Amino acid sequence: MLTPDTARHLTLLRTLGEPELSQYSRWQWLAWDASSRYLLSVQKQGGTPLRWWDLHSEAATPLFAHSVSRCVAAWFLPGSQRLLSVTARGTLQTWSVTDGTLLSSVETGGSVASACLSPDGTRLLLTARQGRVLLWELERGWLVWRLEDPAFLYGCALSADGRFAAVGAAEEQAGAATRASVRLWDAKTGKPVGSRTIDTQRIWNVAFTPSGESLVAANSGGELFFLGLPGLEAVRVIGAPASGAMQLDFSSDGSLLAASADTSAFVVIDVHEGRDVFGYSDLDDMQGSTANFSPDGRFVCWGMDDGKVGVWGVKPRP
Repeated sequence: MLTPDTARHLTLLRTLGEPELSQYSRWQWLAWDASSRYLLSVQKQGGTPLRWWDLHSEAATPLFAHSVSRCVAAWFLPGSQRLLSVTARGTLQTWSVTDGTLLSSVETGGSVASACLSPDGTRLLLTARQGRVLLWELERGWLVWRLEDPAFLYGCALSADGRFAAVGAAEEQAGAATRASVRLWDAKTGKPVGSRTIDTQRIWNVAFTPSGESLVAANSGGELFFLGLPGLEAVRVIGAPASGAMQLDFSSDGSLLAASADTSAFVVIDVHEGRDVFGYSDLDDMQGSTANFSPDGRFVCWGMDDGKVGVWGVKPRP
């Protein structure tokens, strides 16, 4: 299990995939399955959009790869051998992890900019860039609630206890300026719980702490605001990548936070101390990726500039 002390010694253990040349900027969305055996990548620009690997194999080639048009995100569904993908057009598809076949396809009826799967794999929070948020129930294939919001919407999150849904936003101001804002709703009903403005241009992303005590908002000024729940009062502020953390992921015990920016880099933060304990960059400003902890707490993954996926861990001492 990675800790703030051992995370200082992270090293690149293996890379997955073959190098791919691309004329486009790259952005990869990564996700693990609950057993930490499988790892997937969604490439939003360049390369094959949807790939996944079996880490029990020593092969670097994907177990399966599919050209899913305008894929936005994907997840392994808990307690099954299926994964779920979502496209920018609002198409939800499930795939067999073991044989790669398409199992189902459902239309939600709207465009999607960001998405978050509930920890139990039953509900999906979807946002459009300009003004729409909806909660979709996967098992029944129907809309639970939908609302309109006048702000520009960015990353979203669902709390582990199922109580809250949140999104990072930018509210339009006079003179084409924007002001950062966090929105919080009751996840079961869509009823507003609270909203908080922050003195920067936008909130790129939000994430609930594993304890459920607070919500972290990453702003465009390179800060992470820890906001208490449900009142969204500021509890503390710590630094993030200078250009703003685009993606956030906590380790299972909440002691570490992986933050990745749009500047080809990611950092691992000691949450208690509020400082970086590890960082990596490939110095390619045309590339970015989520950074994700494996559920068993042993590894962190990040998408690299040539389309490969790196897996970092701590080598055992001889």
